[in-house]
Amino acid sequence: MTAIQANTLRNQEILNKIAIGSKAWRHVIPTIEQPPFVRRVQKAVEIYLGLVSPHDLGVELRNFEKATRTSSKLATQLFEELSDEAKTALYGPNQLSTPLSDYPATQNLSDETRSHLISGQSWQPEAGGKRRRHTLIVGPQISKGRPSHAKIDVLVSLISAAYAAATNKKPSRSWSEAVESDIEMIVEDCLANMGIDDVFSAKAGVRRHMKGKKDFYA
Repeated sequence: MTAIQANTLRNQEILNKIAIGSKAWRHVIPTIEQPPFVRRVQKAVEIYLGLVSPHDLGVELRNFEKATRTSSKLATQLFEELSDEAKTALYGPNQLSTPLSDYPATQNLSDETRSHLISGQSWQPEAGGKRRRHTLIVGPQISKGRPSHAKIDVLVSLISAAYAAATNKKPSRSWSEAVESDIEMIVEDCLANMGIDDVFSAKAGVRRHMKGKKDFYA
């Protein structure tokens, strides 16, 4: 199974979990609105899973660069599994200048790939007066610190719109850390089904959404 196939299977498992877990929302969403609401939430999660953050793209390109250092065969295999965004960062919208099947040897593809991948090298000082060579690659640099909220904010916005349409109510936040509002509960369930509820906070996501839409919800 390729990485792409494994990722597709994982995404489908997440969507299935959401469908099963949606039973917990029955007291929140009117019965007649439940099927379309669940579909809209699944679509919101699907869109979220398809988004590529600059950090994720940077990690993907960095890992690919490491693979091309040691194995031409592995690099060729991994190239096929790169996301479209990573391939575009390497070669632009036209992808490879030569079709993959026309390369006489895997080394040729690996060499061309590294020529596009590496933008430069520099020496960085380390403790003890030593220096370490640092390879600069194309694409966004991997930032340190907390992950960006951009993708989560898209997810919360889409789920909030689905909630408003299904209930004819404005989503609201809870002012108590111990109590969840309806929309916070639904977002939290989605984060848990994706296995990222320990990284991102549903309450914080809803709070940012409400702040950004304060004029709309006034």
